[in-house]
Amino acid sequence: PPLPCSTPPTQGGSVLPARTMSMSSLKRVSTAELIPIGDYLKSTPVTEIPKERDPFLLREDMEPGTAFKKMGAEWVRACPVLDLTGSEIIGSLDLRETSKYVIAAYKSGVSNGKSPTGGRRRGSLVFGNAEWKEQATTIAEMARKRPFVAVEPDASVFDIAVILSGGSHIVGVKGGPPETGGLSTIITQAMLFNFCAPKIMDLKVDVGQMMSSPAVCVKTTDPALKAFETMASKNISAVAVVDSSDGAIVHHTSTSDIKMLFNGDDTEEMKMMDTIEEFLVKLRASQTRGKTKIPVSTCQKTDTLGSVLRRISKTGYHHVWVVNQSRNPVGVLSLTDVFRRLAGGEKADKCTVM
Repeated sequence: PPLPCSTPPTQGGSVLPARTMSMSSLKRVSTAELIPIGDYLKSTPVTEIPKERDPFLLREDMEPGTAFKKMGAEWVRACPVLDLTGSEIIGSLDLRETSKYVIAAYKSGVSNGKSPTGGRRRGSLVFGNAEWKEQATTIAEMARKRPFVAVEPDASVFDIAVILSGGSHIVGVKGGPPETGGLSTIITQAMLFNFCAPKIMDLKVDVGQMMSSPAVCVKTTDPALKAFETMASKNISAVAVVDSSDGAIVHHTSTSDIKMLFNGDDTEEMKMMDTIEEFLVKLRASQTRGKTKIPVSTCQKTDTLGSVLRRISKTGYHHVWVVNQSRNPVGVLSLTDVFRRLAGGEKADKCTVM
């Protein structure tokens, strides 16, 4: 059945006609080996996914730097955004917007000759003061460009997988009070993965059949600004950082790193024209919270999917970089890739379940 959207999708602030998402518009699971998993997901109601927290939402009149800081404090990658009445959802805010915001704010400060840090060294990255607020307005425009999708309480887990396979980080479930935009809960990529993990750990397939390629990389000698520009221009949430001499992977940077820039003055020595390696070394040194993860995780194309999924489950990563024998990145395996396969991905005919 078609999936209802919580609000009409919008673009550039203009409301588009309401639309539905049809399961027939995507490739279905077609192999005999995957049919049992697909049938299980279709027969399981979304209410079976354990609720982790009450819905976290922001209001459209919030300044972007403040909004990203709140998201960082709550450890969320995306969230719905409410209108000024506090009852209607207008779209969503995603950490993928942080790279665009940081770049625009930095270039605005440089072009008008002001110090972006209100007196600290030019080019360092402390946010939330008056001069940065001149560049930013509110999160309303960002939210309206990224529609938020919600499903009815009787939707299936398969419906959630289909939506998340398109690159969304969150899906809402209706049935909640007006103050949460009518949402009872929000399903994240991690929540769906953890729920499905027992059913997919034994998929007998190589990572090379599931990964996305090519890998998007920057060099260790490239400025941090280039890494953020790359993520912004490609609308992705992570890039591999490779050695400038041999192309071997050294680091990984993502929008989760960018959100740390909004958490306080520990980042004041980080500069956009630092090399990305210098930038990341300073950032890792400033991270003391328990949720800080190791810099990079890799696997090879011939590794089994199950072994890599167990690593994702243990570490909480959303990406694992696929490398060759010389540790040159050749692709990436993300939760989106996994959901795309469950929802009927391009290489489903090569998957088996034992």
